[in-house]
Amino acid sequence: MERQRRAVSLALLLLLQLLVTGSLATNPEVRQDVEPDSWPDGSNAYDNMQQMAGFGYRRIDTNANENGRNWIATELEGMGYEVERQPFTSEECDNCENIVVTINGTLEKNWMVVGAHHDAICYSPPPLTGITYPTCTSSGAYDDGTGSGALLELARVFAEWNITPTHTWKLGWWDYEEWQGNGAAEGGGQGSLHFVTEQIPEDVNVTYVNLDMFALNWPVPTPLASQLSGCDEDFWTLYQFTSPVSDWSYYEDRGLEVTPEMQADAEWLQTRLKDINTNRSHPEEWVRVIDDTKGNSDHFNFIMAGHTATWIRGQHQYILEEGDTCEQTPKHAQSDSVATLNQMAGGRPNVELGLQTGLDIVAMLSWWDRNASLYGDNTSMEPQNDSNAGFPIAWWMLLPVLLLAVALFVNLARTGRLPERVNLWITGNESTPVEADLVTDDG
Repeated sequence: MERQRRAVSLALLLLLQLLVTGSLATNPEVRQDVEPDSWPDGSNAYDNMQQMAGFGYRRIDTNANENGRNWIATELEGMGYEVERQPFTSEECDNCENIVVTINGTLEKNWMVVGAHHDAICYSPPPLTGITYPTCTSSGAYDDGTGSGALLELARVFAEWNITPTHTWKLGWWDYEEWQGNGAAEGGGQGSLHFVTEQIPEDVNVTYVNLDMFALNWPVPTPLASQLSGCDEDFWTLYQFTSPVSDWSYYEDRGLEVTPEMQADAEWLQTRLKDINTNRSHPEEWVRVIDDTKGNSDHFNFIMAGHTATWIRGQHQYILEEGDTCEQTPKHAQSDSVATLNQMAGGRPNVELGLQTGLDIVAMLSWWDRNASLYGDNTSMEPQNDSNAGFPIAWWMLLPVLLLAVALFVNLARTGRLPERVNLWITGNESTPVEADLVTDDG
């Protein structure tokens, strides 16, 4: 009887192993803190941004815009992705198209979406904001060649990792983000709105990361010209405008009913982003996670649909944050060019460093998600309203195996064929095995 009792105890220990790790078969050589062999490079993102700017004025319904998205699709196909081309029309656009790729994860109904827009716009300078005119063109290097180029670099690295993530990841290049100016029949953000309303099933929970205008941010120092104009900051700030934890008023005023699940997800994402900043040694005063209270980019559509989102954004215009005296960019202007970015940042190397900061944040979020998948540790990577919280998909399928193992151990104990000692490795700690003693039943 004692041997049988010990056999049942050992089976329960196996069950504990399963509960902790999500798997009975693990590789003790794999470490959660391991760094991948490949990591996104700001220089490659810069080259992609330069390529996007080279297509010219990528306003909706233009050859330049179509050429830009075709180039993105071709690059993705060369990386081995199956590219989804999602065409749509609107009152202002007859030929718009999102470009989307999918990296299937363990959680099929819990998505991480990273997006940037590939179109551009040009308006007249202040005070005539929002006025378009025939000779106004922009190469859209900053807005949003930086985001589109960085996302393409992330896609390259994710393909090289070739590891199944915990979440299902989707990378999207949105068309028609830009408002078409005074007199337009509709607002901007039509590409991301199409994705949110037409491509996300009702039972899917999404965490969205928006890349729109960054590179002019930490660790890029503020140039002398900016300092002379009133900027008293040492560096330009990288903001992560995230679903609010404290102030939902902007979204509530526009009809959003904030639920406890949305609040919990917002807290989860802000905490995760702050953890990443700490991991990468980003100074808190220059790389900030704050409540989004202004919308103004594609993340707005995700938040209004009840999903959690953040907008990674460098220098801007006309959206001044408290204490920030340095908001100045060439967005929506003829001066939005690669040359202007180099001039404002003090040269290409600084633009690359600014891009690298944003790349590091998204890459670390993605790598932690893959590490969680490797270890079966999904709980730290899941927003609170996920119906699969803490359990990998198809976990229940292992239950018959477990029951069979219990029966096998009991039978072996009854027949006297069970070894006297069994070692079980605890995942992620190869130096401390769990040892189970099986004493002989003397009758």
